[in-house]
Amino acid sequence: MLLTIFTAAALTIKIDLIGLIQQRYHPAPQVKSLTCHIDTVSYRFVGDPGTEFRYDGDTYRLPQSGSVELISTRAENYEVNGRSLPLNLWPKDNFGMRTIPLPKSN
Repeated sequence: MLLTIFTAAALTIKIDLIGLIQQRYHPAPQVKSLTCHIDTVSYRFVGDPGTEFRYDGDTYRLPQSGSVELISTRAENYEVNGRSLPLNLWPKDNFGMRTIPLPKSN
């Protein structure tokens, strides 16, 4: 019984030494830095409740809270009061969200 315990301990040490030797002479490959190529994650449209605007082909109306946040698509413009305006004109925050202030409706 005592011999079995010593044998198991010796095998454990041997396995750990093999792992250390492999790390020393065969280090893990360096992982390249990952970069997300999404510039803007979402757009938050703010303005008076009831203001209508179009984004990526769909029409939205601001609720009583006065804001709507939409996930970014490949759209480059939004439409409000019949005018097409650029989305990326507005600064983005640290989380990749751009706040778009909507003008008052006509």
